[in-house]
Amino acid sequence: MKEKNLFNYLKFHKLEVPKEIKISVVPLPSLIDKSLEIQRVKSEKKHANMKFTFSNPNYSGLGDKFEWAKSCIVISYNYTPQKANNHSYKPGEGAIALFASEDHYELLGKFINGLAKLFNSDGVKTQQFIDSPQHYDRIFFNASGLGWQGKSTMMLSPGVGPWQLIGNLYISEKFEPTKKKDYSCGSCNLCQISCPTGALDEEYVLDSNKCISYWLQSHEIIPHEMRINIGNRFYGCDECLTSCPPGQTKDFNIEMTSIVDLKKIIIMPNDELLNLYTWFYIPKMNGDYLKRNALIALANNPDSSTVDFIFELLKSESEIIRFYAIWAIWKLKKINDIAKYYDVRLERSQLVKDEYLRLIK
Repeated sequence: MKEKNLFNYLKFHKLEVPKEIKISVVPLPSLIDKSLEIQRVKSEKKHANMKFTFSNPNYSGLGDKFEWAKSCIVISYNYTPQKANNHSYKPGEGAIALFASEDHYELLGKFINGLAKLFNSDGVKTQQFIDSPQHYDRIFFNASGLGWQGKSTMMLSPGVGPWQLIGNLYISEKFEPTKKKDYSCGSCNLCQISCPTGALDEEYVLDSNKCISYWLQSHEIIPHEMRINIGNRFYGCDECLTSCPPGQTKDFNIEMTSIVDLKKIIIMPNDELLNLYTWFYIPKMNGDYLKRNALIALANNPDSSTVDFIFELLKSESEIIRFYAIWAIWKLKKINDIAKYYDVRLERSQLVKDEYLRLIK
């Protein structure tokens, strides 16, 4: 029996595929298993303390998850931004990485939900995965014909580069598979060269311990050397994306940037801050972690009133804010003036005390 063509099926059912969306079919069972790759990164502790797909590699990395599934539809959403971050902002300003400038998952989720609804109404069983800790979303990408894994670990496509999000939809219907294509980065290693911390020194492996984006989403104490490398970044880092040749576009506009006023972020009520950035991953849903990011960025990109502003933060009720305020004062070379504003004997947090004693030396 001849396999159905997915595109003809969608056309018949009048489901329009947005121009930003590319779809492909991978036949199942696939015999594709990324569990060992994920486990290797975990065993070498290059995942830092990230949970997500590292929590259960044997399942998240398994391609053939369901006996009933006959195909997996791989969906790629191209969100190539027009903005361009150059980090040459005015004092007191911070940067949001282009990949996080808005909720790019919204359109992808809407399309996959519509696709699943169509199949379900036609009696086809489905299971979708979008940005899920239960599923390594790139697992079928090389086999899909949509592109290849870059040395940055990002999935790349011609004309799109890494500016894409990927979803997977397992279905109980057998469709004609998409022809696999051979792509590669060749000798290009611009992503590795561009990484400010050496997180991509090993090809095709990300060392999250050195990744700025990881630390700006972590609840852990950010290492001192990493705080310097963060620069004026408020959320995320995408040097490996912006440097990738297949992702370059004439539409990049250096005048359009994702700028934030760092002081406004720091004094904003936490509930307002969480509502403002609903698509960010914020540790423990605690706005103090975003303020921490802003505080580090402000210390790295201060304006004329930054010193006085940060001294006032020593009065904060937040342990997190006081902790990073002390480092910021040290970074601004004002640590010897701290006694005028702060009495360590009254500090109720041992964590903050230890940071002060470490830096005062």
